[in-house]
Amino acid sequence: MQVIGMYGYVDKYDFVIATARTLNIMDKSVLVIDATSDKKYKYIVPTIDNNTNYITQYCDIDFAVGFESYESLEEFLKEKNIDINLYNYVLIDVENADMYTKFKGLNVDKAYMYIDTNVLSVSKNEELVQKMREENPDKELVFSKILYRAYLSRAATNYLEEKINNYAVKWTDEVYDISTDEQDIMVNIDSQFSGLIDIRKHTKTYVLYMCEFISKLIGDESPKDILKEIKRRKN
Repeated sequence: MQVIGMYGYVDKYDFVIATARTLNIMDKSVLVIDATSDKKYKYIVPTIDNNTNYITQYCDIDFAVGFESYESLEEFLKEKNIDINLYNYVLIDVENADMYTKFKGLNVDKAYMYIDTNVLSVSKNEELVQKMREENPDKELVFSKILYRAYLSRAATNYLEEKINNYAVKWTDEVYDISTDEQDIMVNIDSQFSGLIDIRKHTKTYVLYMCEFISKLIGDESPKDILKEIKRRKN
């Protein structure tokens, strides 16, 4: 099992779901944990479960929704006799410092920081990284950078790095610029209402970035092979 931290004060649920779906296309079992403060996935992932918290399946992906902390999720998994270690990948969407504290019991193998240009996002990300440093004073904080739906000017880049680098953060060489145009937005909306996640319907640019992203994440599949599998799938 590899735990992937999807950090940052950005509405990134569409990309997280697309990531999970692409991993699934590559025959990887995936659990997505919703650690957003307003439980965004509860309103996006279709379910017939009326409970406050639950694990539901959507397009062959498991989603843990509505949990207030990692401890509450652990209790649920134990009660349902579910072994989290059987998943190939666990993706956790964390957007702020408070939710990081509540879900810090899950050890992350690889961390991505999603970055937007606005000052609020940068400030919230700074609070998040500060909390991570406080909770892990001796741990190396390493992120790969995802510029999500954003264009960073030189001033914004300098401001961001000045703020976050105060906490001894290290950045990997991986940098992804994930932009979405009108077609990508419409595909995301359609998937929310149809219950189908079809990566092929996205723009060529989006799909190629996703293939590169998943290739680096998995480590043993080329972007070309991943693209071939995406095209092969009917939905």
